[in-house]
Amino acid sequence: MAAPRPLYGVTISDTIKRGDPKELKALLKEAKETQKAQGDLSKHIGRIEAAIQRPKDPTHVMYGVVINDAIKRGNAAELKGLLTRAKATRKDQGDLSKAIKNLESAIKARK
Repeated sequence: MAAPRPLYGVTISDTIKRGDPKELKALLKEAKETQKAQGDLSKHIGRIEAAIQRPKDPTHVMYGVVINDAIKRGNAAELKGLLTRAKATRKDQGDLSKAIKNLESAIKARK
């Protein structure tokens, strides 16, 4: 079997231009397998493009997932900024005490 190749417009267009039915069937099979493995990226590409156009919202909702994801990334500046925002919004958004403690621990662990 041939080495994997990226499936994009040029690959597909060139195969179509050559018009070899056997090659076209193999390409179709490969494209379907790729789509099955990766899913339809069109929707996600559109979401990424839209996100690029939007200004960054520094007031995003504070909750455990946001904080835990930041802890996993381990960027000290991000952790400190998130901790400041979490403490400032604790009253407005409910109980963030555990998440704040997790942030403080993550910052201390990186010192």
